[in-house]
Amino acid sequence: MFTYGSSERPTLAHVSFKVASGEMVALAGPSGSGKTTLVNLLPRFFDPRTGQVLVDGVPLTEYNLHDLRGQMAMVSQDVVLFNDTIAANVAYGQTPDSELVMSALAAANLADVVSALPDGIDTLIGGNGMRLSGGQRQRLAIARAIYKDAPILILDEATSALDSESERHVQAALETLMKGRTTLVIAHRLSTIERADRILVMEAGKIAEQGSHAELLRKNGLYAHLHRIQYQQQAA
Repeated sequence: MFTYGSSERPTLAHVSFKVASGEMVALAGPSGSGKTTLVNLLPRFFDPRTGQVLVDGVPLTEYNLHDLRGQMAMVSQDVVLFNDTIAANVAYGQTPDSELVMSALAAANLADVVSALPDGIDTLIGGNGMRLSGGQRQRLAIARAIYKDAPILILDEATSALDSESERHVQAALETLMKGRTTLVIAHRLSTIERADRILVMEAGKIAEQGSHAELLRKNGLYAHLHRIQYQQQAA
């Protein structure tokens, strides 16, 4: 169970599930259903009030916090970039290796953009990447995750703020990033999680239903309802 502050209403309650190594598990559900809170427990941004989270069968509290977070990479809609070079932003605290930086940029569908810049990977991007477009900022964050090469990946609404053209490039980069990694994905656009191995549908801090995209549509429950609403909005 998890609650924020002194709130009596739990944000998460009786949530229990397992994620296999290399599995892609998506979290869907209405706003405020607890999706982001749930994934934020994994890197220990918060700790649950009761119960525990395990990685490889070991409670998170038994890991060194720096080592734990070193095994995870996160890409969210709120990208944090520094007023530094592209290379420094990709390496993110490590000494940049030019070859690895370019490889990560290529995997993130950003290499051509960077190569066309006068200073290439040594280009300064301004405060929070102000010299880059929204899609380029998002792909730079993906390049950072690729460079880190962590086995656990958390994607929190990574394409929600993008136009359709930028989303196409970012989605392709995300598919490269997810290969071989254990991945938790939060997505408002259900079309981006249809190929997940499993989808957990959250409602009021609990798992309301789970299954593959096809299984959940056949159940005709909350996920199918949300899917119909989005399809109608897109068709309008």
